[in-house]
Amino acid sequence: MTAVSEDNVLPEPLSDREHRVLGEAGLALFAGRLILGAQPPIDDAVLGAVAERCAGPLPEPLVALWRTAFGGRLDYDLRTDLDGQNVPLSFVELFYPDSGGYHDLWGWIDHECELAAEHLPDWSGRLVHLPIGGFEYLERVYVHTAVGPDHGAVVCWRQGLPPGWELSTGDRTGWLADDLRALFGLLVLDQDPWESRGEMGAEMRDVIDDLGSSGDPDARSAAAKLRRLVQATVIDWRGALDGGTLVGERRLRRLALERAAADDDVALLARLVAMGCEPAEEIHSGLSPLEVALRHRAFAVIEWLLERGVPVENSLRVGAHAVDVDLARTLLERGALVDASTVAQALENEDPEVVHLLSRVVQPDEGLARLGPRLRMLAAQAAAVGDRLSDRSDATAAEREHRRSSVLKDLADRFDPDRRRP
Repeated sequence: MTAVSEDNVLPEPLSDREHRVLGEAGLALFAGRLILGAQPPIDDAVLGAVAERCAGPLPEPLVALWRTAFGGRLDYDLRTDLDGQNVPLSFVELFYPDSGGYHDLWGWIDHECELAAEHLPDWSGRLVHLPIGGFEYLERVYVHTAVGPDHGAVVCWRQGLPPGWELSTGDRTGWLADDLRALFGLLVLDQDPWESRGEMGAEMRDVIDDLGSSGDPDARSAAAKLRRLVQATVIDWRGALDGGTLVGERRLRRLALERAAADDDVALLARLVAMGCEPAEEIHSGLSPLEVALRHRAFAVIEWLLERGVPVENSLRVGAHAVDVDLARTLLERGALVDASTVAQALENEDPEVVHLLSRVVQPDEGLARLGPRLRMLAAQAAAVGDRLSDRSDATAAEREHRRSSVLKDLADRFDPDRRRP
């Protein structure tokens, strides 16, 4: 059975029977946040073995976490500033031995030791930064173990995209929090999982709802308390909007702009801009409201933003799959950039004329040549679909697919002439 940290924050304390329910469900609480798939608390022998691999004593908040649950899953949103950009960080795994993940805790410790031995000639053999969680091999969270002013601080590492990718950045590291409890305090939800179908929080919602439907009254009462606990972490940007404080609070402001763009809510967007929000502000992983709207095919918001002259340089790289020919032409006239990644996006567009239009403004290069095999495959598929539609006397749809096949074959021959078929 898992334990419950003494420093958890609940609207109402859990009874002993409710504690039992949480343990049997594989749930634990630490610093006011819910841990899913919570593992049994660490024992003294394993705690000592981990400490032996570290440059200094294990920080008290980490020990407290592991005495509560030695591993599990988290289901919250986390954002941080890395190299001047506010980015999401996937802190969804709490590493533990034999986890079955990309590496377990010991595997990640060995991985870090190998890197340190390879790159630090004077390395002591003990880790200053102990990996405690993250997401597969892409992102990791570390606790600082060396004695000194940074002892207990939490930092992160985020893998960059491979060289040559558009909008790519290299690997990045950064400070997250002064200690582990402070980090857990940064775990929030951008949306209420009981009111939206967003990804984050959905697993917590389902687990709590399962408890709430139990025939055990203790499970139902525990579920009600957990639901209030989880909902208390939802960012209240609407309250800040109504209170007139939203413009000065970056995360709330950006979240509100993102929701307006994604939901095609022109009235909300107009209200935000009237309050002082910038309609071209970077709001989500480097994307502007226009680019978010393109991703979500929010055409009313797109039109509203274009009427206000927002920058469009990156718009087709993000939204070539969603635009029609007229919108694509408008964005091109206003300076939208087109490259291999844009053409690749356009291949997901149902209208072959969008692909044809965008391909006319790029010059063949190595990146476009690599699209040749895919273009030929898609051309053959479109031709086959067109033939089947012709057999069914669906002339309009058949004509569109045959046109798509012709456009894609011409592009393949232009971009990848060395493999042109007779």
